[in-house]
Parts: sequence; C-alpha cells; structure tokens
Amino acid sequence: MPDLDQSQDPRYKTVFVEPDWYKTNIPCQVGCPAHTDVSTYIGLISQGRFDEAYLINRRCNVVPGVLGRTCARPCEPVCRRNKIDGKPVSICWLKRSAHDHREYRHLPERAKITQDKKVAIIGAGSAGVACARDLAEMGYPVTIYESYPVAGGMMVGGIPIWRLPRDVTHEETDEYMDALGVEMKFNTTVGKDVQLGDLMKQYDAVYIAAGCQDTKPITGPDNKLIPGLQYKGVVDGLRFLEKVNFGEPVFVGKKVVVLGGGFTAMDCCRSAIRFGAEKVYVIYRRTKEEMPSDEYEVEEAMHEQVEFQYLLTQTEVVSDDDVHVSGLKLIRNKLGDPDPSGRRRPIPIKDSEFIIDCDMVIAAFGQDPATKWIPDDLGIEKNRWGVPLIDRNTWMTNVPGLFAGGDFTEGARNLISSVADGRDAATSINRYLGGVEKVAEEPIEVELPDFRRGMVDDYESIPWQVIPSLPLEKRYSITVESETGYTQQEAVDQARRCLQCQLNIMIDPSTCILCSGCVDICPYDCISMEGLTRVVKNEPLHEEAAQWERGADMIIDEEKCIRCGLCIVRCPTDVISMVKYEVASVNDRWNVSKIPVVIPEKAGGHR
Repeated sequence: MPDLDQSQDPRYKTVFVEPDWYKTNIPCQVGCPAHTDVSTYIGLISQGRFDEAYLINRRCNVVPGVLGRTCARPCEPVCRRNKIDGKPVSICWLKRSAHDHREYRHLPERAKITQDKKVAIIGAGSAGVACARDLAEMGYPVTIYESYPVAGGMMVGGIPIWRLPRDVTHEETDEYMDALGVEMKFNTTVGKDVQLGDLMKQYDAVYIAAGCQDTKPITGPDNKLIPGLQYKGVVDGLRFLEKVNFGEPVFVGKKVVVLGGGFTAMDCCRSAIRFGAEKVYVIYRRTKEEMPSDEYEVEEAMHEQVEFQYLLTQTEVVSDDDVHVSGLKLIRNKLGDPDPSGRRRPIPIKDSEFIIDCDMVIAAFGQDPATKWIPDDLGIEKNRWGVPLIDRNTWMTNVPGLFAGGDFTEGARNLISSVADGRDAATSINRYLGGVEKVAEEPIEVELPDFRRGMVDDYESIPWQVIPSLPLEKRYSITVESETGYTQQEAVDQARRCLQCQLNIMIDPSTCILCSGCVDICPYDCISMEGLTRVVKNEPLHEEAAQWERGADMIIDEEKCIRCGLCIVRCPTDVISMVKYEVASVNDRWNVSKIPVVIPEKAGGHR
C-alpha cells in the first residue's frame, strides 16, 4: 500500500505512489506524453474555475489553447469513462474551454536570469518553446532562432487558421516567450543566415528543435517517383499550407486530389474546400482502419463533402496538354501481411488501374527533417538520413553541448509529443550545464472544493457532447474558426463526466466494523469483503493473519470504481475517505509536471 503523508493537516491526505501505478489507475495522465494533470484541471473546470485549469495546463504542456484545438488526444482512448458509456471525457476540448473562458490572460513575469551560461534553440515550434520556457524559468538566458517571421513552427506554418486562430498561437508563443524574456531572432535560418558552428562557439548549449520541413516525395507501388510530377498543379502539401497560412497567392483547382491519410492531408483537403474546389478526393493506400488521421477529423471532412477513396496507390500524373495536370492514374490494392509499422502492406492488384479526372494533386504523405544545413566538419554522428544521433537519456549528440529532439530526431508526430520532448531536453541541458536539479517554477497550489456525488449528482448519466461547430454553409472561409467551442455551462457539464481517477477510496481498518454497508451500496460491485484465507499470500503479515479465527479483508477494485462516494455516505463509523494520489519519483518529466493539489479527506459524499 502507498505511504500516507502524515505531515499534512489531519483533515487532508495525500498518497504518494510511483508512476507505474498510474498506468492502471490514471491512464489519461500516462497516455499524455507531457503527463498533463488531467483529473485536476478537469475537476476545476467542473467547478467553473477556468483560470486555474488553464494555469495547470500551461504548467504541463505550455500551449494549452493551441493543444485544445489541435492535440492528437492520446489520453482519450485510454480514458476510463469509455468503460461506462463508450465515450471518453472530452479532455482535449475541455483544455480549449479553460483557455476560452478564463478571465485573465496570465502572462508571466519576466524570468530572473540567475545562470551565467547561455542556451540557443533552433526552431520556435512546440519542442523549441517548451524547452525555452523551462530553461528561462530555471534562470538561463535563452535565444531562439526561427526561420519564420513569427513563433510557432508547424502551429502557424502547417495548421490552417480555420483550425487554429493566430491570436491563440501569438499569445501562447510570441507573447509568452517575450514576457519570460526569451530572445527571439525571426527570419533567421540556421545554415544560411547563421551557421551552427558559430552558435556552438557563442553559446554553452545548443538545442536543435527544427522539426520536419522536407515533405515526402510522390512515389508509386515500387517506391520510385511516379511520372508526371513536373506538370503544373502538382503541389507539396506543406508548402501549400504555408502559402495559405501566410497569405501568399495560392492556386486551387476545381477537382483536387489529396494523397495521404494524416493530419496534413486533412488540413489540405478541408482548406481546398474553403478555397472553392468543386470536388476534393482523399486517396489512401490502405483502409480507413489503418489511416493515421483522427476519426473526428475524417468525419468533419466528410461533412464538408470531401470524398475518401481507400486501397488506392498513385502510379502516374497525366496531362492532356503536357503542361497542366488533367488526371491521376491509380491502381487498386489489397492488404497483405503486416509491414514493419505493424499495418498490413498494400499489394497492387494487376490490371486494376484507372484515372481520376483532376487539375490539382496535393502530396500530403508527411514530412522528414531537413538536414543539409548541418555541416560535416563538426563531427556530429548521424544516421543514414543525416539526422544527428542522440543519447535517448540525455537528448545530447556525441558533440558535448549539442542537443537535438522533437520531431527533428523522432520524425513527424504530434504537438504534445514534441512539447514533452522539449521539456525533457530542458532538464538534460540544465543538468549538463551544472544547474540545480529542481522544478522550473514553484508549483501551483490548488484546493479543490467539495464536489458532492452519489445520490446528489447525476454525473454518470451526463451524455458526451461533440464540440459545437459552425453550420456547413458558414464554413467556407479560410480565416474563420470552424469549431466554436463549448459554452461555459457545456464545459462544466462535460467536465462532470470525469471519474476523477486520481481520487481513491481508503478504509481505516482500525475502526472498520465490517458491517458490509459499503459493499451493499456500491453500484459497480467494486468493494467486496473476503475471508482471510482467500486473500493471504506468502508474506509474514499475511501468514500471521491466516492464524486469526475472525476477520476479513476489504477488497477494492479501483479500476471499476467510479468515485461516486456512496460508500463514504453509507459508512456508519466514518472510516472511509477519498485521497488524492501524487507521484513520488525521481523521473524528471513527472517531477516537473507535478501539481500538488490538496483534497479534503472527508467531503461528505465527496470529491
């Protein structure tokens, strides 16, 4: 059993456990790469306390307003609410609600420079700003070099404004970094305007967080470039989105084919619709089940009249005038054995080729890191693609003081994973530079008020609600956000669906009278009273208990428990309480993400 912290006020209790315990009991926090304290911030939203929820999010994942609109949501598939009614808590959309409904902007005070060693960061994307934030709060002077005219990386270059308004990214990257005192050098490309070797001489540590800027080429079933890529109308997906996002002139055809099934493909196809394309196809070589895109994104694209065609691979771009695209030749596939990624391999079906009429083809297969700017004379060890090799424990290359991470070393993934990587890198850089091992900022102390449940709350029956969006006829603007977000009351209601998995039942055995009242009232049969002979194990304490003539063990299945608090209400001797679980580990990421929250030991019906 975890140890109770006896130093606190006796009215409160906190239990400290190792991170492995969370995998079963608080899977959402483990599922989040940044280990966001999901239960606490959603509990605060359920109380209408949006400002505090926002601050907890920003402590963990740096850009909560951005992630509330764009996160890949790895926390939601593992949410235990799925076991109640088949729908997770809307963790991502509630993160957005904390941003949208807070009363204050909460820009931080300028961080005090207490260190005499300087750090340079290449790239102001999610990994770069996360690393810069933590290092600045640790007292380091930090400078970010960014090729774009603004901060954000793929947040501004690769995600359309109709998904992510620029006032959100500007506040949480540009203004946030400026308030902290991080120096930003925009329109500065390392390898062109400044050299990596020069940065290594000027700074005590350099972190490469350049992301993935090179898009994958259009290849056919044989993995070779297909014919016809020279025709006008063949477009690189990332370059297309950059033009859209930075207001540059962009051509969009009447019939558009988007190749790929990831987030970039969804942004491209839905942007093409907004530019007036009459017909947009998304072509994917496997089935819908293997497609990496979020199911919600696919459904939204289909709602906007995008047509998805599966089990197809491009073989040639065709042209009627030998100048402009007039169609795309495709071949049908069937699925074979799994490939190294674990997905079944698409196998072309002989004599199944056909042509789709189109005047634009957008390649959106994903991106790779651009590495040609890294010079060979620095002696950096690289893989066969030119990506620097790093120590996975420290994020440092073989060159002392040169670190790399995020999508640049891990490949194109999602924003929240890069945020987590950036925070890990900051911890390692601090360690390398001889800084004190500490949490970057003083923890946020939050006291959750009584949240009564059981017989006085209907949280178990609150239905899941999709995030409100504009009607279809109002979506045809490239600058108007499609999703309108939850109202304050809708956010509170959706937050009340959370089972608050970090709160768990504790029974004081010294005064329990074994009346089984808690067993009888538990709606999910989580609590059982078992004879000692059924639960004893080969341990000294259990061997002694096996000799007792009377007695029983109270067994609680925490995975089934919905934290309704009925057992607390029913207990005639007040021996049952709820406690808040905290992580007790030397693991860096858990330490820097930990938000101490004080929970009343007894809250009459609870929470």
